[in-house]
Amino acid sequence: MDGSILKYISDAVTADGILPADFSLPKPADGKKAMFADGAADGIQIYHMGFPVMEEKENTEILELLKTANNGDFDKAAEGFSKFCEKFPAIVMIDEVQNAILDNRDGMSVNVMVRFAKGLIRDSNDRELIKVGLIILELVNTSNDPDLMKDIRTLGLSDEFTIFTVFIMRHWPDGQMEILDLAKKVRGWGRIHCVKFIEPENDEIAHWLLVNGIDNDILREYSALTVYEKTGIWELLDRTDLRDEEVRGILRVIGSMFPEGPVQGISAVEDPPGLLRKVLALADRIVPDEEEKKVIEAVSDLKKRFDETGIG
Repeated sequence: MDGSILKYISDAVTADGILPADFSLPKPADGKKAMFADGAADGIQIYHMGFPVMEEKENTEILELLKTANNGDFDKAAEGFSKFCEKFPAIVMIDEVQNAILDNRDGMSVNVMVRFAKGLIRDSNDRELIKVGLIILELVNTSNDPDLMKDIRTLGLSDEFTIFTVFIMRHWPDGQMEILDLAKKVRGWGRIHCVKFIEPENDEIAHWLLVNGIDNDILREYSALTVYEKTGIWELLDRTDLRDEEVRGILRVIGSMFPEGPVQGISAVEDPPGLLRKVLALADRIVPDEEEKKVIEAVSDLKKRFDETGIG
């Protein structure tokens, strides 16, 4: 690949400010590891594998690499982080990198570390190094640098980097609206991460979450319980002024909580039988389409099982 990953993404952005549906990052030329779809490796790590505890020797290695960067040897530090990330991907060492900087802030130059991080995100063709740069930048005020903000937004358009840019954006003025704007532009793991970390601080965000929050190219189930909780669906079910699109949004969310596949769904609700009764009452307010009919049927069947066993 000629040039940096940032340039590769920038060149691919359409007039609508999004990436083409078939966009993917170039695979590393060295072929060191099997590649997943953009964002998938980190998504699987978060939802299915968890985060390993770093041993003292790994923490020391991270600190030494940061000190190398602080001393101005950016190339050596970048090479060291690239090798380190072959053992521990950036997603699992966010706390370790940030704690190493914060715990040793008296001996590190903020300006030098920012220059190192900017170089990583702007010049690197190593996706893990870009993530390390974004991890460092989360610790500083990036909202006073329009060019840097633009670069962060651009990287966020790739599912591979969305979660790292969301961590930065949430510290910006109007950060939640920034995340909402990004959520509307990503389709895969990026949207799942946006939904997980956005807060419904206003009606616009809450409405989008209810109507569109579970829509992604991976699996709706990853976001269903999150949307249920963040939008307060239990309370919404008692309202009589819901619009049709809100009723349909609720049914789609509930339907996506039934598979109980990769993540918890309906089983995590405090009172499943009570929820099912409310949902069936809600369904009478619309003329359901085929998908909604299947949801209503599934809700009805589960309610019958609860009734037969005396649960609820």
